[in-house]
Amino acid sequence: MEHTGALVVVLDRSARVVRWNAACARVTGVPAEEMCGTPIWTVVPADERDGARAVLDQLVAGGRGGDHEVHLLSRTGPARLVAWSNCVLRDEAGEVAYLVGTGIDVTGRAEAEQAQRRQARQLEALAEASRVFASGLDYRTTLDTVARRLAELIGDGALIRILSPDGGWLVPVAVEHPAPERAALRRRILAAAPQRATEGITARVLDSGRTLRIPALSSETIRNEMKPEYLPYLEGVTSLLIAPLAQRRQVFGHITLMRDAGGAPYTAEDEALLEDLAHRAAQAIENARLYGEAQAAVMARDEFLSIASHELRTPLTALRLALENMRRVSSRGGADALPPAYVERVLGTAERQGQRLEKLVSALLDVSRIHMGKLDLDLEETDLEQAVQDAVAQVEDEAAQAGSTVVVHGAPAVGRWDRLRLSQVATNLLSNAVKYGAGKPVEVTYGAADGRAFLVVKDSGIGIDPASQHQIFERFERAVSSRNYGGLGLGLYIVKRIVEAHGGSVRVESSSGAGSVFSVDLPQRPPAGRDGAPAAGAAAR
Repeated sequence: MEHTGALVVVLDRSARVVRWNAACARVTGVPAEEMCGTPIWTVVPADERDGARAVLDQLVAGGRGGDHEVHLLSRTGPARLVAWSNCVLRDEAGEVAYLVGTGIDVTGRAEAEQAQRRQARQLEALAEASRVFASGLDYRTTLDTVARRLAELIGDGALIRILSPDGGWLVPVAVEHPAPERAALRRRILAAAPQRATEGITARVLDSGRTLRIPALSSETIRNEMKPEYLPYLEGVTSLLIAPLAQRRQVFGHITLMRDAGGAPYTAEDEALLEDLAHRAAQAIENARLYGEAQAAVMARDEFLSIASHELRTPLTALRLALENMRRVSSRGGADALPPAYVERVLGTAERQGQRLEKLVSALLDVSRIHMGKLDLDLEETDLEQAVQDAVAQVEDEAAQAGSTVVVHGAPAVGRWDRLRLSQVATNLLSNAVKYGAGKPVEVTYGAADGRAFLVVKDSGIGIDPASQHQIFERFERAVSSRNYGGLGLGLYIVKRIVEAHGGSVRVESSSGAGSVFSVDLPQRPPAGRDGAPAAGAAAR
């Protein structure tokens, strides 16, 4: 018994230890002299004692007991799993006198089996994630499913956040926890206390692009690196795992897993699994983003074709009707019978509609040049006053029809600009102000100071809602319905690109019903590399 490598223990009928060999002492760290006379239950985990008692009772009652596995507590480390084979020793009367158990330490085998099961679950999670990611292009729904699966397999809690479009804030897109009330609490906290990308422990992950694993999350770490509003959010969390979401080496969010009290700390295997899932999630998000952009492009194209066909048809229809009317009148009395005033009116209509068509076509050509990076600038000494006067003349008829007057206030401003393009900027801004100015006066102010020139166009019309102001400088975008106001939605887009090609900027200040103020800021001398060069940077933006 002493020299065998197997564990051998002899118990009396009361389950007290009679013999405790060297292997038993080695596994448990309890010497034989201490263990003998002590109930075997002192080295059996509390949650396994009832099952072990049942085996011994069956052995005493029937003289036979099946093989079983039970852990033995150890003073030198974690409990060891032992596989036991049992038998009885009888006295001369045939009664059971002793119980003999022979055991083998199978902890290594059990750990290997557990590792295999864990690996199988991880592979299952990865396979499911791949199926989910491939099943649709709505990444929010996809991430909800992945977060729920992560909470089940690794969690206990899972959080996925992405950076806002401006990169300044973290936006939660999925919050999961096995307890619904905990998930609801975390959603309320995240909504009430939004987090900047530069705040908290996640900033380290976003900056480095590397996974952060904290096996034991201390209260000190929570106090020092978490927002005070998040303390209820992290209540009971003992381990933390944060993986970045990145695409083409650009981090745009993170996945966080939180282990509740009583659970084992996160391991390197958990970290590897989360990194794999984060990589797959990032690809799904990128695919969804590209798909969304493609859908938006198709919608923009369809809307543009609808608007463009209407805008082009309107002057063509007016031109055709004017010419048909002239033909009809001339056919009755001959060309010599046409009154000069009538001919002048028809020709004036034809000229205006032709100019309108020319403007539409020119705008489309400019958009094409900008998109291809071929918006060339012919820089020369240019007087801003002349550009403004040209623009006022261009919109004179349009302003008269709208009932608006244009008031100009200016001071000398000369710079090295593209004269025609600068006049185009002023014309587009004035035309825009007249169109949406509700028949009220439009003010134009220009001048220069400290090497920079400015042009300000102010109207007192319908104004622009703040939520729509970011989109009005984009192609085919407008803040109002195209049914009520004509145009292709290209004027401000062209203004922005021309101004930026000169090294300047344009901005708008407005609110609904309070008019709009468009301000252009230009350097009087172009930045290095722009003098006479193509404005490639405009297309890149």
